[in-house]
Parts: sequence; structure tokens; C-alpha cells
Amino acid sequence: MILSFRPLTVVVFCIAGLFSTSTMAQTNRATFPANFDEMVMYGDYRRGSGGELAYALLETIAIAKSGQPLPPGTVLVLEIYNDGALVSYFVMEKGEGWGLDFAEEDRAGDWHFQQFGTDRTVRREALADRCVSCHQGAAENDFMFTWGRMQDYMP
Repeated sequence: MILSFRPLTVVVFCIAGLFSTSTMAQTNRATFPANFDEMVMYGDYRRGSGGELAYALLETIAIAKSGQPLPPGTVLVLEIYNDGALVSYFVMEKGEGWGLDFAEEDRAGDWHFQQFGTDRTVRREALADRCVSCHQGAAENDFMFTWGRMQDYMP
């Protein structure tokens, strides 16, 4: 009789875990930019048959070159390549007060992160947590690893 309740117990714990604050999916406001075709490639991080290409608007690059922090509304895009083919996009978007969507230890400033498929629709929402934990280490550069490449960009 006890064994017959074990699967139910596991289901109850899994459902309860979905609603706990430590495992609940965080709000994610990052969207694929409608103006992506206006962005320029400012960073090439290809290695072997894979890698990333970084994109931003020229206005965004000009702000970075001036040494100012990037303002709310900034969107950065990485194209992700594997075996020479585009496999996905990663979007990093900054919004006014967006960091408040997360506990202090779980935020990267006011940036949100999202992965998109090649069709530009959301691919995996849970990945954003990994992006945040990594980008927290770049707080001195507005949570960006590509800050230097953006400042060095020459059209």
C-alpha cells in the first residue's frame, strides 16, 4: 500500500517545487528586436566551426564608445554558430528597473537574457538563469563581456 503512494508523492513534490520561489521560472522580458536587421556586427568570436557574432545598433556602440553606461532600451544580440551553421540567437535586453524582477543575488543589473531559435521565437526560458550567473562577473562593464569590442568597433 505504501509503495502505491510513492509515485503520487513524487508528483506532489515536483508540483510543489514549481511554485517555490527558489525554483520558479523568473520573469523574462527580453524580446527579439524588430530592428535586428539595422544592427551591425561589432564582435566576431568564431573559433573552429562554431562561435558567436555580436550585434548592436550604431547608436548603442556610440554610447559605449563615449564611456557612458548603456541606457534602458538597449538590446544586444549574439548569433550562435555550430558546425558553420546558425543554430540560435541570444538576446540581452536592458529595461528600467528590470533588475527588481529578481532577488539581488540573482540579477545582472537591469538586463534580461533570452535564447531564440533561428525562426526568432523563444527557444528555452530556463537558460536565462545561467546567463545571469555568468554575467554577474562582469559588473564593472555593465554586465557585458563584449564591452571592449564595442568600444573598439570601427565601421
